[in-house]
Amino acid sequence: MVDLDRLERVLTAAALDRQPLTYGQVLAYFERQVTRITVGALCRDLGRLEQAREARGLPELACLVVRKADRLPGEGYFVSLREEGAYAGPSQGPEAKACLRRRQEAAFGWAAEAERRRTGKAAAAAETSVSLSGRPGRPTTHGPCRTS
Repeated sequence: MVDLDRLERVLTAAALDRQPLTYGQVLAYFERQVTRITVGALCRDLGRLEQAREARGLPELACLVVRKADRLPGEGYFVSLREEGAYAGPSQGPEAKACLRRRQEAAFGWAAEAERRRTGKAAAAAETSVSLSGRPGRPTTHGPCRTS
């Protein structure tokens, strides 16, 4: 139904913003209406995206797509977690919300780190680039640093 690369970009942006999206918000991005059929198709696409991300060693982003009413994913999300052995609790209530929050925090953390790496590489490239005058760029002392 949707382009998986675009879906991944939408969810990555949501992770960077630390904001889950509703099914309706994701569907609206793809100019689709919320119906049983489109939500079902989106859920299948989220599953396909997660398989591709897992194959690339990346964390999940499907945890960022939630229902508007209770801010939880649909039943199928929790069913898949149970099938993977990643969660054994109910699909609603405090236990489900706690599980979801942990998974969302992991997605937020991954996105922030990926952005730091991306912008750090861009900054490092700019620091070592040759300027239009032919002189090397000056290194700066205020770039990203890691203490660990």
